[in-house]
Amino acid sequence: MCYEIIHSPAAEREAELFAAAHPLGSFMQSPRWALVKPAWGHRTVVSRDGSGRIRGSMLVLTLADRGDGSALLYAPRGPVCDPQDTAAAADLMAGARRLTEDFGHGEFKCDPLFAAGSAGVQTLTALGLENDPAAGFGDTVQPRENAVRRGLAGMSEEQLFASFSAKTRQRIGAAAQFGVECTACGSEALAEFYPVYAAMGQRKGFTVRPEGYLRDLLAAFGGDARLYLCRKDGEVLAGAIAVAFGPRVSYVYGGSDRAQPELCVGYRLQWEMLRFALERGCDIYDLGGICTDAAESAAMHDLYRFKRNFSRAEKTAGDFRFTF
Repeated sequence: MCYEIIHSPAAEREAELFAAAHPLGSFMQSPRWALVKPAWGHRTVVSRDGSGRIRGSMLVLTLADRGDGSALLYAPRGPVCDPQDTAAAADLMAGARRLTEDFGHGEFKCDPLFAAGSAGVQTLTALGLENDPAAGFGDTVQPRENAVRRGLAGMSEEQLFASFSAKTRQRIGAAAQFGVECTACGSEALAEFYPVYAAMGQRKGFTVRPEGYLRDLLAAFGGDARLYLCRKDGEVLAGAIAVAFGPRVSYVYGGSDRAQPELCVGYRLQWEMLRFALERGCDIYDLGGICTDAAESAAMHDLYRFKRNFSRAEKTAGDFRFTF
C-alpha cells in the first residue's frame, strides 16, 4: 500500500489542486469545506504514483461521537480518482482504515461522483465496502440524482442561450421585462437572502442551515462562492449560493418566494449562475439534487421538473460504507 495521510497546509493545497483538476472533483473535497464544519475534524489521504504525483485524494471529515458513542468518518463526494484505478482506490481505502484506528468503533462512509453501475462500484465493493444499488431518495447522505449541464467549456452566452427551448428562453427574458434584477452579492446580503431561503425550506420540508453556516461557507470559499439575489422594486424574491471548484460550478443553497410565478424569477436566477460558470471557464453546472420519481419525493420531483429546463438528470452510485 502506498497511501499518505497528509497534515501540512502545502500538502493539503496539493491535494486540493488535484481534486479541482479532476473531472470527478467536488468543492466538498476541498479542505475549505472542512472550515464550514467546525464540529468535525478532518484528515486528507492521498495515493501517489511511482513518480510521486497524486493519483487519488480523499478528504475525510471525522466526528468522534455522533451521539451514541460511535464515531463517523465521512468523505463527502470522495474519493477522487479514476473509477477504474484499483490501485489508487485501494490506497485511499487503506488510508481510511488507518484513520479508524484513532477511534473506538463506528462507521466510514463515502459517496464519490461515480456513476451508478460504473466500474467504480465494482472497484469499491471489491475493497470490502457495502453499497445498496436500490437506495432511493432519502436513503443516502447526498442526493443520488443531480441535475447537471455539461459541455459549457468554450460556449458563448449566445450559444448557451440558444441551446434552451423556446419556452425557457422566453421565461428568462420575461423576468428582465418584468423588472427583475439579479446581482452577485457578498455576505453582507445574507440578512436579505436568509428569510426567503428559510421560508422555502420550511415550505418544502428541506433542511434549513443556520445563517452562520452560510456565512462560514461564503467566507471559506471567498471569491469562488457567490450569493445571488433577485429583486423587483427592491424586494428580494429569490436567491442562491453557488460555488466554483475546478471544472464545476455547483448550486448549493437557494430559495424563492412562491408568490408571483409569472415573474419567472427562478429562470433568471439559474441563467445568472450559468453565466458564472461560463465566466469561470467551467464545463459543468451542477444544479443540485433532484428526484425523478414523484412517488419518492414530490417536492424534489417538482425541482426536477424545473431544473430539467437547463440540464439532464444524472445518477450516482450512492453511499459506500464499512463499519469498524
